[in-house]
Amino acid sequence: MINLGKVEDTNKLTVVAYANGQIKSVKIGSTEKQKLLIVMRTLDHPKRNYVYKIFAALIYFLLADEMINSVVIDKEYLGHEATIKGIVIQLLNKNGKNVPDIQFDYIGKSSQAHKAALDIFRGDKEADFVVTAKDVLRLLY
Repeated sequence: MINLGKVEDTNKLTVVAYANGQIKSVKIGSTEKQKLLIVMRTLDHPKRNYVYKIFAALIYFLLADEMINSVVIDKEYLGHEATIKGIVIQLLNKNGKNVPDIQFDYIGKSSQAHKAALDIFRGDKEADFVVTAKDVLRLLY
């Protein structure tokens, strides 16, 4: 699973994609991220955790309906893997979804997930899911 366009970069969209025999992707546009960040900055303490919550929510939207045993997530936010993993597991459990084994590693630019995310980021392809600020807020709060 790979991420293009960091959550905190509000002038760009964010795409999260995975490739596990099939390719699946989710994106949130820059305007939706701006709306989301305004709300979450007022709700969350410490302030920085909102980024990891949003990233975890995007991962949740990809995994929620999947019956996979394990997933490898790119090390996008070094040192915060345990936080992200904990949030993803909490969201999956809270909603009665399958919880795969979650690992973090470096995923190269030659991976199918990266290629898929880049095509969506550039506008060459459409994401499987487009997430709004309301979607993320409903999931998290």
